[in-house]
Amino acid sequence: MDIPNRWLLIQTLATAAMRRRVLVSLGIQPGWRTLDVGTGFGSVPMELAAMVPVDAVGVDRDEAILHAADALRVDVTARGGLLPGSRVNFVIGDAYALDEPDASIDLATARFVFQHLRDHVAAASELARVVRPGGLACLIDVDDGLSLTYPEPSASYARLTEAMTAMQERHGGSRQVARRLPALLDQAGFDVLAVLVIPQATYGSSKSDDLNRRLLVERFLAARSDLVDEFISGDEFDDCLGRFAVEVTTGECAVEAHLAVIGRRR
Repeated sequence: MDIPNRWLLIQTLATAAMRRRVLVSLGIQPGWRTLDVGTGFGSVPMELAAMVPVDAVGVDRDEAILHAADALRVDVTARGGLLPGSRVNFVIGDAYALDEPDASIDLATARFVFQHLRDHVAAASELARVVRPGGLACLIDVDDGLSLTYPEPSASYARLTEAMTAMQERHGGSRQVARRLPALLDQAGFDVLAVLVIPQATYGSSKSDDLNRRLLVERFLAARSDLVDEFISGDEFDDCLGRFAVEVTTGECAVEAHLAVIGRRR
């Protein structure tokens, strides 16, 4: 397939183990209706439907990505990957105006979505509207305050990351959103049941063909048109990315953590 935003697919694969550890802890019941906001390639709805017979819906605003997700769903279904009784559907939608009736959802999820949103309060309130009393919400997101690397990242990588962070903040997003998620759910009408720190740590060499390096290179490339001129020059971007793509580091210790926040609708 001609897959759009390949970096997002690589990220989906790279974070699979972490995502599944959270999903299996939610106590999902057969027959639940689940809603995944910002579903991307549909990993969460399909994994839920492979664990428990559910009616799973994935919402995203990117029609091209949803087309790829649906093709993956067809393939997974043909291979017997979904449990009998499970249904998975993907629809175009908006995190601020979900096309779901009030109190109609048993479980709402949003993974790496809130970091990109301008109005966190409105998005959390919309989740509260569609989740039934007693239903669950599970938010997973990043917080750069929980990450460290030794030795320090290269100058090329640091410059690219600086430009990406500036662009995200200009659009209203935040790379430190995870620390806000418990309060957002509480204020929206959820009792916070758990705040889980999901750590990942590695030590060793980092090479150009590593999965994480490929993810980062693809992500920077996908953002080039949005970054160049306003946040970094084209020549500087190409030079930094060229250096970063082939650099080899040894003895690198990298620690990264995400937060998963689980709430029950009051």
